[in-house]
Amino acid sequence: MTNASMALFMCDDYGYSILGDDEDPDDLKTDYVTLLTELHHGQRTLPLSAETIAYDHRLLLLSKVIFGSNLIEKAGGPLDITRKLVQLLCYHGMWDAVPPTINPHDPVYHVLKDYLTAHSRPSDPPSIIRSYREIVQHIKAACHLMDSFDPRIPITEPLLLSTHRILTQGIPTDQGIPSASYSGLYRQDQVVAGLHAFPPAEQVPAATRKMISSLNHDLQQGDKIDPVALAAKYSHRLVNIHPFLDGNGRMCRLLLNVLLYKLGSSLACFGQTEDEREEYLGIAARASQNMAAQQDDWDDDNDDMAPKYHKELASYTLKYAVESLKGWKHVLDESEKALEEDGNALKGDERALMHVLEAKFRGPNKPSDGSEDLFKALFSASTGVENGLTGI
Repeated sequence: MTNASMALFMCDDYGYSILGDDEDPDDLKTDYVTLLTELHHGQRTLPLSAETIAYDHRLLLLSKVIFGSNLIEKAGGPLDITRKLVQLLCYHGMWDAVPPTINPHDPVYHVLKDYLTAHSRPSDPPSIIRSYREIVQHIKAACHLMDSFDPRIPITEPLLLSTHRILTQGIPTDQGIPSASYSGLYRQDQVVAGLHAFPPAEQVPAATRKMISSLNHDLQQGDKIDPVALAAKYSHRLVNIHPFLDGNGRMCRLLLNVLLYKLGSSLACFGQTEDEREEYLGIAARASQNMAAQQDDWDDDNDDMAPKYHKELASYTLKYAVESLKGWKHVLDESEKALEEDGNALKGDERALMHVLEAKFRGPNKPSDGSEDLFKALFSASTGVENGLTGI
């Protein structure tokens, strides 16, 4: 559940040059606080039909988060396929109805093949199956972390490892290493990205535990928690430990969005275009390079004067968090208008509705009866590669 009782606090850990002349982080912080305050404390009477409308909007946001995060890594598939799988796994809870693999007889197989071809990615049968699993496992990992993480309870090392295990299950690395050899396991090799070398493998477990301890300490700060800056800080720290052989980028963005959602009722849906992808990767690369250049001079855990390498990421995340809150407010506004035409009203405020939706959003991963009828029905219609949220 989102910690709605937590006082809203915005710190100064933001970059002021990353968003250009048209957007100021201070203005965005004001918008963020205003929107959250209204969404959590505004009193409204909403129609019962609003639950379906609002929940569908939440599913769309989650779909965009997963689609964008996959696209940043040139993984996964199109948004329409992602959304349909989110609907099955999150809304219906039909984990058993979603098959672990697909074949040429499945309509989704050909949609993915066309998508991969259109984006100049390998489209042979193993690549098609891989792209499918990259979507399915990403959704399952998001559900697992969202369901398991409670800001009031310390986050644990096993939770991070199990999330990574789910994220990468059944997906070999680009070098052909099977998932059983790296999923949910700390890497054993040195990793380099460009000119930046991540910590030696022997330091990874201790570095990850130190990060977790620091996160748990920050989560205990009560009314001094800035949800956006905190999410950016630990997304940056996790990816720069690079604890796993593969999947580090998607893991750091999962952590970012789960923290955003649980602490600030928002999601950051970036990475959905090539421009957004390049912008995000540039921010991440600059932060890593700056940290590497000064890593011997500071201890982030013990020195309040240490540089905040996540500032640009915080501003970038804030922009998209505000965008998601505006979308959520629009849905509630439209639902309020629908009240005039709906005689069955939900007597309560927005918080009551949000709590219902959040409980469903985190809903139990209950197995289905094993039927794949709904899976086949959702993907039986011809679906465009670049458009179409059809069948939802």
